[in-house]
Amino acid sequence: MIMLDLATISSTCVKCAKCIPSCTIYQVNRDEVTSPRGFVDLLGIYSKGDINLDNNLKNIFESCFLCTTCTTLCPQVIDTAAMIQQSRIDIAEKFGISWYKKFYFYLLKHRKIMDFVFSFVSIAAPCAFKKTNDKLRSRFNISKFGKRTIFPFVFKSFLQKHKGLIETKYDKSNKRVAIFIGCLSNYNYIQVGESLLFILDKLGIDVLIPKQECCGAPAYFTGDIKSVVYLIEKNLDLFEKFIDDVDAILIPEATCAAMIMVDWNHALKYVKDEDNMNRLIKILPKFKMATDYLYNNTNLLNILKKSSRNDVKVTYHDPCHSKKVLNLYKEPRFLLSANYNFVEMNECDRCCGFGGVTIQSEKYHLAYKASLPKAKYIEDSGASIVSSECSACRMQLNNALDNINSTVSFKHPLELIKEALDNKGI
Repeated sequence: MIMLDLATISSTCVKCAKCIPSCTIYQVNRDEVTSPRGFVDLLGIYSKGDINLDNNLKNIFESCFLCTTCTTLCPQVIDTAAMIQQSRIDIAEKFGISWYKKFYFYLLKHRKIMDFVFSFVSIAAPCAFKKTNDKLRSRFNISKFGKRTIFPFVFKSFLQKHKGLIETKYDKSNKRVAIFIGCLSNYNYIQVGESLLFILDKLGIDVLIPKQECCGAPAYFTGDIKSVVYLIEKNLDLFEKFIDDVDAILIPEATCAAMIMVDWNHALKYVKDEDNMNRLIKILPKFKMATDYLYNNTNLLNILKKSSRNDVKVTYHDPCHSKKVLNLYKEPRFLLSANYNFVEMNECDRCCGFGGVTIQSEKYHLAYKASLPKAKYIEDSGASIVSSECSACRMQLNNALDNINSTVSFKHPLELIKEALDNKGI
C-alpha cells in the first residue's frame, strides 16, 4: 500500500537542481542517481511499476541521509525525505529487516529488558573500549575509516534514577512540566536530562518524570512501521494519564521531538489509524523542544544575563530535525550567547552525517565522508566547545572531530546552561 502518490509528486519536480549542491549524499557520492532529483525520478518510475524494487534500487534508496535539506530548498516543496521513507517501508516488507535491527527494535519495545542489556553493556564495554569523557574508543584498530568512537553507556539510566514528581526546592513558579528524555539521553548521555532537571529546579518548576517508551525513530527510518505504531500507541496510553496535569512535555533531543511532533502523524496516516491520530492531535500542543520552552516560557534568559559573560568560545551545530523539520534554531543561540563567547561556524546547518541505523551499520563509509567537512568547519570556528540539541549528532561529531585530531569538545546546550547557572551560585 502506498500512501503518497509518488508518481504525481515526482512529476512536479522541475529539475532546477537547486537542491543538489547541499544534498548530504550528493556531497559525498557525486552521482546524479543519489541526488534529490535522482531519488524523485526513480521513486516516480518505481511507483508506476516500471522498475522493480531489487537490491540495486534498495541500495540507492537506503543511501539517503533523510536530512530534509532538499525539501527546505525546493521551490516546489517536494518532500523527498517522506517519499524515501515510504520506499523504506516497502523495502522492509519485501526484503525483511536484518536480525540485529530486529533485536534492537525488540529492545526498544521492552523497556525492562533494554535496561538490563544496557546496564550489562556498561560493565562489559571497558573490555573492548577505553573511555575518554563521553567517548568510547575501540582498543583495537578495526576500522579502515580512521578512529571509530561510540557513545558511552551508563549502569543506571536516567529513567531508572529519576521517577515520578520532583518538586522544586526553590520558590514555586506554579508551573509543572514533564520530560520525555529520549533513548540516547536516557542510556548514554544522562547528564543532559540531569542538567534539564537542575535548570527547571532553579526556575521553580516542578517536574514529572513519567513512564515512557522509545519514540520509535530508529524503527521508523528503517521502515519497521509495525514497531513504530506499537510504540506510538503505548506512549499515547502513558501520556494521556498525566497530560492535563502538566503545562508542557519537554524533549531535549531533536530527533525525538521531530519524530513525535511530525512523524508520528505521518506513521499513523500511513496505516490509516484515525483513532490514534485523533488521540495524538489532543496532546500534541503540549510537546516542546527543551530550549524552545525555556526561552519562550520562562525567565531563564534574564537570569543568565545577570552576570558577566564567559570567555569560553562556543559554536552551535543545527540538527537537521530541529532546524529543517521544526524550524527551531534561534532559541539555543540566544540562551548560549547570554553567557558564552558565541561564534558561528561556516555551514552551521550542514548535516553531520549520522544518517540513522542503516547508514551507521551498513554504509558507514558514507557517514564518515559526510562528517569530515563538518568537523573542519567546527575546528575553523575557533571554538573550544561545539553544542547541539541532538545526541545522535553528538556521537557523529565526536567521532568526526577525533578523526581530524581536534581538541574541540561537545556539550549539549542544557549542560552549558546548567554550568552557567551553577557557576553563578544562583
